[in-house]
Amino acid sequence: MQEREVHIKAVFFDIDGTILDCSGAGKKSLIKATLEVFGTIGNMKMVDFQGKTDPVILIESLHNMGFSEQSIAEKSGALKEKYFSYLEKFILEHDSRIMPGVMEIIESLAGNDRVLLGVLTGNFRESARIKLDRFNLSAFFKIGVYGDDAPVRNGLPPVARGLIRDTLGLDIDYGDMTIIGDTVYDIDCAKNVGAVSIAVGTGWADRERLLARGPDHYFEDLRDTGRVLDIILS
Repeated sequence: MQEREVHIKAVFFDIDGTILDCSGAGKKSLIKATLEVFGTIGNMKMVDFQGKTDPVILIESLHNMGFSEQSIAEKSGALKEKYFSYLEKFILEHDSRIMPGVMEIIESLAGNDRVLLGVLTGNFRESARIKLDRFNLSAFFKIGVYGDDAPVRNGLPPVARGLIRDTLGLDIDYGDMTIIGDTVYDIDCAKNVGAVSIAVGTGWADRERLLARGPDHYFEDLRDTGRVLDIILS
């Protein structure tokens, strides 16, 4: 008898404001590293970090100070080295926490052989690891796409699909992908490719702003784990 093909779903979590809150450790680290490498932070303290990739944050912060995208990219190696070093230190000093319900959902999905669990985040790859490792979460995620992989968040779902295909040999339709996040950019990147969007109000965007973007589902937080899992697995 021919075996029935297993239907795989991919589920991607954003990190900051969705999985965890590191109480400003990331922003503090990036500001300190940027000042040391570029001699200025430009208008970084006024830039809205929500949902943006780290490269975009740097460009928006430094462009008005005369730094081109190329000149920023040329110093990105030095910037990352300092940023990651400070983040390793500051994340232990700040009052970081996991958001309600997230641990239970991650554990359940990671143990489901019909789910491919990943992160889709604007963080650099290494800063994402540092943040997840603060709570020993990295091992739960089998795949990840990061700010290193695309300049804007809307570019990350195609990277994710290609990575799944190239590394795991799975061709997962966008309709079988769920993207969970706390910003309008998480909603937009899901809707842009036809993935399922779950918006969560545990970040810094207000409820009305998130709902105005038309997510498929909205939760104030993820503590109703049974309902969230039913939506993801349906």
